[in-house]
Amino acid sequence: MSSKKIAFIQFPGSNTENETINMLKKHGFEPFGHFWNDPPDMLKNYAGYIILGGFSFEDRSRSGIIASLEPVMQEVKKQSLLGKPVLGICNGAQILVESGLVPGNENFNTLVSLADNKRVVGNRIVGTGYYNKWCYIKPNEDSLSAFAKKGGKPLRVPIAHAEGRFVFDKDVEKEILHNNLITYQYCDSSGLLSKDFPTNPNGSLFSAAALSNPSGNVMAMMPHPERTLNNEAGDIFSSMKKYIESDKPFSYKALRFESKKTRVQRFEKNKNKTEILISTIIADNEAGSVEKCINGLGIDAKIKKYVHFEIDGDIDLNSLLATDVLFNPSKEYMTKIGESSGVDRFLVRNNDDIHGQSITQTLRDRFNFTGLNSVQRSVVWEIKINSGSRKKDVDLILNSHIFANPVSQKCHEY
Repeated sequence: MSSKKIAFIQFPGSNTENETINMLKKHGFEPFGHFWNDPPDMLKNYAGYIILGGFSFEDRSRSGIIASLEPVMQEVKKQSLLGKPVLGICNGAQILVESGLVPGNENFNTLVSLADNKRVVGNRIVGTGYYNKWCYIKPNEDSLSAFAKKGGKPLRVPIAHAEGRFVFDKDVEKEILHNNLITYQYCDSSGLLSKDFPTNPNGSLFSAAALSNPSGNVMAMMPHPERTLNNEAGDIFSSMKKYIESDKPFSYKALRFESKKTRVQRFEKNKNKTEILISTIIADNEAGSVEKCINGLGIDAKIKKYVHFEIDGDIDLNSLLATDVLFNPSKEYMTKIGESSGVDRFLVRNNDDIHGQSITQTLRDRFNFTGLNSVQRSVVWEIKINSGSRKKDVDLILNSHIFANPVSQKCHEY
């Protein structure tokens, strides 16, 4: 195996392969493309791996989740245990987080989430959703990461994402800080930190721009170091090369943290709030992709998806619907679903419902719905199992986390 051979892993919807090839060549590597459906065994021939940015499987269900369940990621896990470096960039970072490679708990449990961007000044949300700009990040001097240079200066890098906010629970936070797993933090040009926008462009806890595993050989990074114009983030790739060429013995380390289990509670409908369910007029490609992924896990199931709104306040519903803020009537419509035998439904809601908060703010500020208290946006997934092991298969689906990340979302029986 050549110490120069690096595989960049591509899923449907991945991009930035040309930028990655150029950056790897600039640092003396030999880049090779590896598609998600190439034989996983081929990955044994490489000294390291980069999981590209982009929109794998069009970010359906949740950014990175479908790609994380593909067989190729099982081989990446095996290679990471041998000490080989794995760098996930943007969507690649989301894939590493969803697969449990970062922050690297035993059995690759899911411990963190990359949630919706929340641009904050003080306590006020000034923006949500996709955001791209140039920013600065600085390395953690105490990190053991293979991708951080000791004594490194702030790096100027571009970002381009909608779900890049690192979030984790308080108990996991202690483990992350104790082990110095936050490898890079957003900062200003002089290296000063701030939790506020624009220095922190997405609201990440502790201004985290990249997170590593305890061994330091796997890193999930939201900014795009491969897109820099003049090798401004070259420290990341030169550090990776130095790590590969070193003769230091490697010992894999994992966190030993009791991860969250998928717990499903019954959704309690509030008679004082108005519920709306939305379906699509055209084919629901998102539900189709999730169904195909579940089928790939060996479960024969049919999947449907609905968008769910819960509206609280003294408002005229018809006037609110006429704004077209909740849904697009050209391709969506309101619907109702009743009891059906052999069908399971689960409502998934973000712990921090950025979309609902943004919708509420728009309806109040732009359309003068002063009596509106809140709009909460959720997704309802409907499962029909076509086998004799319904309960077992539903449990397998829920525990795959394809519907909900247990760190940033809650799942209810609906």
